[in-house]
Amino acid sequence: MSSTTASSGHASVSQDGTTKQSRSRREQQQQPGTPPPPTLIERTNALPLEDLKSRFLDSSLLTFSAPDNESTSQTYNIALYLSSSLPEELFNDCFDLLEANMSASYRATSIGWHPRKKKEEMKHPAMRYLILTAGGSGSSSGADDGDSSATFVGFLELMITEEEGAEVIYTYELDIVPSHQKLGLGKKLLDVAEAFGDKVGVEKAMLTVFDSNKGARRFYEREGYDLDEISPEAKVLRNGLVKPPTYHILSKPYERANK
Repeated sequence: MSSTTASSGHASVSQDGTTKQSRSRREQQQQPGTPPPPTLIERTNALPLEDLKSRFLDSSLLTFSAPDNESTSQTYNIALYLSSSLPEELFNDCFDLLEANMSASYRATSIGWHPRKKKEEMKHPAMRYLILTAGGSGSSSGADDGDSSATFVGFLELMITEEEGAEVIYTYELDIVPSHQKLGLGKKLLDVAEAFGDKVGVEKAMLTVFDSNKGARRFYEREGYDLDEISPEAKVLRNGLVKPPTYHILSKPYERANK
């Protein structure tokens, strides 16, 4: 399976993951001379990597066995990285995989494919990575020790941020190398990301999927995602023709007690 999301479409996301609009609203609500208290997003994105791992990663999901395409059992590991801690080689693996699998799909949308801009987005200070590898020594702690015997298999790129005032975990990209697709590995990455967001305490999980990627859309719907209220709608042109959106924004709310 290759399930990949596009840019969330944030017009202006600061280094701490918040948007200009929300910061402006908070400042207006504060009394003059009193700085607003840090939000859940700001507090979370300010944490060092080790704290993110210990507080929000479900260690039971990070190492698992699954059959490969040769029907033999393979051990897989998932590790968490900050954009700043991701080794250059792994960053290049992620970008090269994304470009090979999805650049044509990007070009077919209103988003377009812009390598330099995409790399800048991928290196945003609030971006986090779940890196999936096969083989190696394995680690239940999600350690980023750069095991040279492990093979890069895929990644999930996420951010704790906000959409229309809601605190969310946004999956920017999810991609698996072709030789390991259709093995349920995308779901494994998504499960870790969703558990991460649940422990952080955000309201919902969100992502963007291309209209042309019908398989990814079906996958996310099976995982409980549905069209979000901010997903773009079809446009009626002057000549009466209906132009459908080239991408959709999906979301999955968390069930919170005492809400």
